[in-house]
Amino acid sequence: MLRPALIWLSQQGWAERSARAAGMERLLVRRFVAGDTRADALALARRVSEAGNGLPAVGAKFSFLGESVTDLADAERAVAEYCALVGAISDAGDLDLRVGVKPTLLGLDISHATAERGLLQIVDTAAEHGVWVEIDMEASETVDATLALYRAAASRSEQTVVALQSYLRRTPRDAQALIDEGIARVRLVKGAYSESGQVAYGGGAATRRAYVELLEQLWRGGAAVTVATHDQALHEAARRLERELGPPAYWEFALLYGVRPQLGAAMRARGERLRMSIPYGARWYRYLMRRIAERPENALFALRALAGR
Repeated sequence: MLRPALIWLSQQGWAERSARAAGMERLLVRRFVAGDTRADALALARRVSEAGNGLPAVGAKFSFLGESVTDLADAERAVAEYCALVGAISDAGDLDLRVGVKPTLLGLDISHATAERGLLQIVDTAAEHGVWVEIDMEASETVDATLALYRAAASRSEQTVVALQSYLRRTPRDAQALIDEGIARVRLVKGAYSESGQVAYGGGAATRRAYVELLEQLWRGGAAVTVATHDQALHEAARRLERELGPPAYWEFALLYGVRPQLGAAMRARGERLRMSIPYGARWYRYLMRRIAERPENALFALRALAGR
């Protein structure tokens, strides 16, 4: 019951105002968010990559925070920020860095054409600099539009990835369609939105089973796969598939910055390919509330922080 309530709170303006008034940004946000600017994100990625004392470098995926934009000027500002971020990544040179975009931040709620125009501008700029672009998946009602956006982006650049969510019942069909089209470059996540039982699995065990089945489907289909979860049972499933089937075209693990950092350290010590998702920007509230909803220990951390402990 806690997770749906927290996701609901993430959508309430009064709750965000209360969180900011309570000092959540000062006490908690910096655990999960790099800072307000792309310079903050780049500096954090460099610190994370260099903190391994000779261990393999960690890649990063940067996300500029924001979603559900309904003002065209806001969507255009997000596109401009991402294009500037691509330039900053190119200037960084020696780090393995990608960008991740939310379609609703690019104006999907305004129109599909608005989001597509902005996304293709980002993809074209990224292609010029050899930077990968990952398209995030949001609530279930945006899936068809997001896959259409991905297909448009993939037609312009092979350095594109789309997220698929294992808790959605439709995802095996979507995955197979991408495999059949030869564009299955997938970041596989569990899913972090509140959905009805008609479209999504309600329990953790069902979502986990679906994740393993999707992993094998993608693996056997020759996809490039990012295993984007903190669930160690699913990490083991990916390792088992590699032992049994050999590596796919490309695969890596991905973790969220600030969530279970000891897990990432252990994976890195084993020499596993790892990418850290690093968000930045002032619009942190919805992102943070979903991180708290995903894991009870994050909620406890938040309460301790707000209590001043």
